[in-house]
Amino acid sequence: MPHGDKAQFTTLFMESKSINDITLFRYLFNLDNRDLPQSILVWYRNVGSVVDPSRESAIKELCHLKGNCRKLVLFSKSFIDTMDKSYMKFTQFHMDILEELDNENGIVRSPYFAEGCYVVYSVKNGCLTLWVFHDKIDKFLSIPTYYICVSPKDKIKGNGHQLDCMIVPLLDNCYEANPNDYINMVLGYLCLRQWAEVQLKQVSTTVKKDVKKEKKTLTVTESGLDYFIFDSKWYTEISNDESFQVSGHFRLQPYGDGTRKLIWINEFTKHGYHRKATIDKVKDGDISLT
Repeated sequence: MPHGDKAQFTTLFMESKSINDITLFRYLFNLDNRDLPQSILVWYRNVGSVVDPSRESAIKELCHLKGNCRKLVLFSKSFIDTMDKSYMKFTQFHMDILEELDNENGIVRSPYFAEGCYVVYSVKNGCLTLWVFHDKIDKFLSIPTYYICVSPKDKIKGNGHQLDCMIVPLLDNCYEANPNDYINMVLGYLCLRQWAEVQLKQVSTTVKKDVKKEKKTLTVTESGLDYFIFDSKWYTEISNDESFQVSGHFRLQPYGDGTRKLIWINEFTKHGYHRKATIDKVKDGDISLT
């Protein structure tokens, strides 16, 4: 996964900022009038990074997400640890999730990302598009370093699963050990959020502004952007007797109201007794981000 020690950039990182001050968020959520895609292209040229047609098209595509993006979701460390163990069991559902979430846009962050890194995603026509942004490359702008476009080709579970994948580095002298991990993380998140039992904790932020009143300048506190902390847990049925073993697997379980949920079926012995169990258990409410 794109951990902080894997991302290498020639540009010096800057100090952290509140999401209310990050140009990426201000653009996506209509907090100012900056044309961020155009500003990024100008920045590339100013630092001598090549802007070819592929890079220019990838950056300009961001305009379709402005004002049409879900709130930031921060992944808990326990969620990422679970995904690292379970991702290959989700591959059979990739086509389903991209069909079900067509036209969704969002932004996510993992505790394992390099500081100041965010992934913007867009789902359209069976394709998942990602922009990997870093807010600590430049003092004023959020800078995208990778553009990734992926389409699943089958519903095979595990290593036989195939993805059509295009990875475009957007910044010269930029290297990450495995940008494919961004794909795995976002696809796993979308599956669990849509179909599994999840915990979403909303966090509100505030901003301080100077307001002139009666020839005096007062500092007032106003509401800022909200974001969510994401974790998941699911419960299912397990069985045991002395017949034959069935290996553990995920199932996209249909319900009478037309919805589906992703559940885990433990390894069990066919025709046995049944009891409830928790798989990849997470302590209720005991979630922290590091």
